[in-house]
Amino acid sequence: MPILILSLIIQVTLIIHVIRTGRPTWWIFLILFAPGIGSTIYVLLEILPNTGIFSTVRKAEQKVIKALDPTRELRAAQEAFDLTPTVGNRLRLAHASVEMGDFANAEMLYRDCLEGQFVDDPTALLGHARTLVELGRHKEAIERINQLRVFGREGPAEALVFARAAEALGQNEDAEEAYAFAAPRIPTLEAQARYIRFLRLVGKDVDATRELQEFDVRLSRVPRHFQADARKWRTFAIA
Repeated sequence: MPILILSLIIQVTLIIHVIRTGRPTWWIFLILFAPGIGSTIYVLLEILPNTGIFSTVRKAEQKVIKALDPTRELRAAQEAFDLTPTVGNRLRLAHASVEMGDFANAEMLYRDCLEGQFVDDPTALLGHARTLVELGRHKEAIERINQLRVFGREGPAEALVFARAAEALGQNEDAEEAYAFAAPRIPTLEAQARYIRFLRLVGKDVDATRELQEFDVRLSRVPRHFQADARKWRTFAIA
């Protein structure tokens, strides 16, 4: 009897979820007329994917694969590009090159994407700007960011690249403004770590301490299997 009551409660709860979230009404019939199986299928297909659990699992899996075979994606990207040299495959190869630290090759690939109908492609422009920063070509990087701004692309990713380039060129006011915008808006800890380090370098220790406290709060919420990588950014911030 208690099992039947529990099953009924689960069914009613899931049906309410279907109605409130605007899911197709056939889910209601599946939950009602296939008790147990219907509810399980609904939870697996409609609820769990929105909790971020699957995403976390995929990221953890990708991290393990990368650790065991670091060049796997680079090889796959190169093979795809060699077979079909499309802009999409060139971008994939450029990103894989960045992941391997081959910024010179990535810069060339991103630059080659910026031709013809893709001359103003935002993904290629941002990728090119990032590689230019890594190569120390900061004025060129800012030119790319300015191109993106013309098209209204002024998000946190663009701001972080601009901040790094501006900092390298001694444009501290512009760099600080861009870092302050990017730091709380980028999910990874890189932007805030770079902001903290920048504040310390320009002598704003009080602001740096405040940001570090916020950083530690964010760090404490990082899943355990990503903690080691996340802590590298803390070490960077206080170095």
